[in-house]
Amino acid sequence: MNGGALHVHQATVEELQNAASTVLAPLAVTAPDAEGRGTSFRADIDAAAMGRVAVARIRGSAHLVQRSSRAISSTDPELLKITLHGSSAPAAVDQAGTQSRAHKGDFVVLDMSRPYRLAVADGCDVLAVGIPRSELGPHARAVADRSARRLPADQGAQAVLSGFLRGLSRHLDGLTGPAQAHVGDALVSLLIAAFTETEPGRTDMGTELVDRIRVYVLANISDPSLCVESVAAAHSISARQLHRLFSRSGSPFAAWLRGERLERVRRDLLDPVHDHRTAAAVAARWGIHDPRHLARGLKSQYGRTARELRLDRS
Repeated sequence: MNGGALHVHQATVEELQNAASTVLAPLAVTAPDAEGRGTSFRADIDAAAMGRVAVARIRGSAHLVQRSSRAISSTDPELLKITLHGSSAPAAVDQAGTQSRAHKGDFVVLDMSRPYRLAVADGCDVLAVGIPRSELGPHARAVADRSARRLPADQGAQAVLSGFLRGLSRHLDGLTGPAQAHVGDALVSLLIAAFTETEPGRTDMGTELVDRIRVYVLANISDPSLCVESVAAAHSISARQLHRLFSRSGSPFAAWLRGERLERVRRDLLDPVHDHRTAAAVAARWGIHDPRHLARGLKSQYGRTARELRLDRS
């Protein structure tokens, strides 16, 4: 989902399907109960992008959401869908042979790269978050491994995440520009906390080291001398070990660092508070001092030049 908010009220089944497919990935939505009884279907959809994370709230009649194997394409984004259920009647979830019933206040993870089935009852109230696996870094597998299993949201980080999402759903229109990206960052951190705190034994030493390295790098990201060798030395490992650790986590170190720097440059370019700074000065804040690297990176990652990014927000 690319920026802006989406609102569809009193939606038909087809409109709900189109909206859900736009926010996440191609989905099939049907309303067997309404068709069988000859009653009318209704649904309200409110959605917005928070940085690289999509958030949607769906309220309305009973319906069935299915992600079939035929709908899954290699070009689809690698997303995890995390739902928070707010209706009194339970929702039935089925993915890869795992079945559960999500009650009011439960989270459920669904892996969009595999078929699934989610049936919600009349009067449904579902908050859905679509998050790229890459945003979760080394935690993506641990979160995906929870697919189709209910996680109560009544204590700890799960309760904090639940409250955050419910508050966010009421203010989707009030967040624009850089605020969306910052809220998206906070949401990613809460998702990681909520879906990994209950399984501490699943984190191996390599994952813990990658997490420490990521924290170190992000704290020093404006340092232009930050590189594989300096980061490896700061953690008493070899450059080869650092490469191997990040390859296992899904993204080479250099690519991850470049992406994090470019994302911060992009946010500053979109933020009017930095309009007095040149693009080169903005980039230098985040450790990019070569204008050619900046131009190539922005074009490759976002398809825009620095000037075009600033013009896009108007």
